[in-house]
Amino acid sequence: MDLLKLIKSKSSSFSGTQSQQGLDAVIHHIEIAELHFEQGRENGEHLFTDVIYRSNQAFEGALKEAYRVLNSSDPARKTPFQIEQYFESSNVLKERVLNQFTNYRTEWRNKSTHDYQLFFSSQEALLAIVSVSAFFNILLDQMLEKHAYEMEKARLSHLSKSVFSDVDNYESLGFMQQCIELLTHFSAELSQELDGMESPREYELLGKLSGFISAADPEIKIATEKAIDHASGKLRLDLLLEKGESSVIVEMKRPSIEWKRRAREGLEQLRHYLIATKLVHGIVFVPSINKGAKLEITERTLEAPHGDLHTVMIGAPTMLNKKMQPTQ
Repeated sequence: MDLLKLIKSKSSSFSGTQSQQGLDAVIHHIEIAELHFEQGRENGEHLFTDVIYRSNQAFEGALKEAYRVLNSSDPARKTPFQIEQYFESSNVLKERVLNQFTNYRTEWRNKSTHDYQLFFSSQEALLAIVSVSAFFNILLDQMLEKHAYEMEKARLSHLSKSVFSDVDNYESLGFMQQCIELLTHFSAELSQELDGMESPREYELLGKLSGFISAADPEIKIATEKAIDHASGKLRLDLLLEKGESSVIVEMKRPSIEWKRRAREGLEQLRHYLIATKLVHGIVFVPSINKGAKLEITERTLEAPHGDLHTVMIGAPTMLNKKMQPTQ
C-alpha cells in the first residue's frame, strides 16, 4: 500500500480551495522525510532525526488544514499548541482519527519537541513516517466528508424549489418512508450530476448524502460513523438518522454493477447493527451514478431477539465506463 499515493489522491479533491496550498506543503514535508530516510541509510544516522522533525511539520500542517475545514476557521492566528488543544478537547475528531492523533502526539511530536538531545534510529524514523502518513490519510477522510457536506448544503440552498416539490405529502409520511424519499431523491440527483462518471470516494459520498439530508429536512438529526459498543469491540454505523422519537440506520454501499450482491452483504451488517442498538428500522442504500437508472426498492422483515426488523434495500445497477473502475 502506497500511503503517499492515497494521500495525494484524496488531497486532489481540495484543488482550488483555501486548503490546497497547505495540503501540498504537508505532502512536501512527508516526501522530504522519506528522502531523508533513504539518505540516512547511506550517509549517516543523523538524518533519521531530521525525518522526525519533518514528520512533525507534516503533523502540525495536517492539523492546521483540518482546523480550517472541520472548524470552518482560518488557522493563521492559532499556534500549533492551541490547535492541538482544540482537537484534544472539542470532540470534533472521530474516534479512529483521535486515536491516531493521540498516538502521534504522544510518541513522536512531544518527545522530539521537548528533548533536543534525542537521536532516532532508522526503525524509529520509519515508524514516524508511517504514523504521520496513516494519521493524515484518515484525517483527510473526515475532511473530505465535511467538505462534501458543506458543498452539498450550499448547492441545495441555491435551488429555486424544494427537493420534495414532486411529493405532495412528505410531512405526513412516517419517518421510515421519509428516509426512503430522501435516499431516492439523492440517488436521482447524484445520477444526474455524474451520469456514469466515477463515484465519489466513500467519505465524500457519505458527506454529500449527509449534506443533502440536512438541507432537505433540517429537522433530521444526523450522525455519521457512530460507534456502538458491541461484545468485545465496536460497530460503526454509516448513518444514524433521528427525528423526534424515530430512528433509522442507513448502511450505504458505493455504486456497483452488482448492487444486489452488495445490498445483501449490507443487509447482514444492518441486521447486526439493529440488534446491537435494539432499533427496528434500517435501510441498505446503493445509489446509482447512471442517469435514468430505475431504483429498485425491496422491503424485508427480519427476525431479531427484540422483535421484527423492518428493512429496505434501495439500489440500481451501475454501468461501468472507461473512467470508472469496479468498486472494491
